Amino acid sequence: MRRTRTAAAALLGATALLGLTAAATTAASAKDSAPAWVSPAEAAPGQPVSVSVTCDTSSVKTVTAASQAFVGGSATLTVGPDGKYSGTARLVSKEDLSVALSKKSTKDTSWGVDGKCPNGDTFVGAVAVSGIGGGAGGAGEWVAGHDTPHGGVNTGVGGSIATDGRQLAAGGALVVAGIGGFWLLRRREA
Repeated sequence: MRRTRTAAAALLGATALLGLTAAATTAASAKDSAPAWVSPAEAAPGQPVSVSVTCDTSSVKTVTAASQAFVGGSATLTVGPDGKYSGTARLVSKEDLSVALSKKSTKDTSWGVDGKCPNGDTFVGAVAVSGIGGGAGGAGEWVAGHDTPHGGVNTGVGGSIATDGRQLAAGGALVVAGIGGFWLLRRREA
């Protein structure tokens, strides 16, 4: 009977700690990045693309989306009746992209799109440029009609490791509390 009460108390304590930690983590990460949608997601050099993002309502009528793949480096997005900011950007020429690709640390053809909403939240997205890159023609060389996937898959941690110190501290506190509670309950029985 005593072991049942001890196990139930330990489980209840761990559940309470986990609930508090989850609430703190959710509150800490409430200001994450919003997605920016680029259509088409893959386009040829010189082609126009549409960029849209949903920000909290504001009296500000325009925001700027920046990307090295855009002519001029940015595009102005205006708010529509639905509350979404949207606009059009033209991708730079294949020559300009070849030069920029030679300066990139990776040879993939995906280019980031980012900016800030009026309330300070950030938005991020990407656009892939077809027909340029480390394919059959070499890094940065134009390859006509080359849109099929090639090369190795770029994998990684995939966001499973947080770099936020508050989340790491909350997780560490949860582990220490669980070990400490187990030790106290085992010591009481002795």
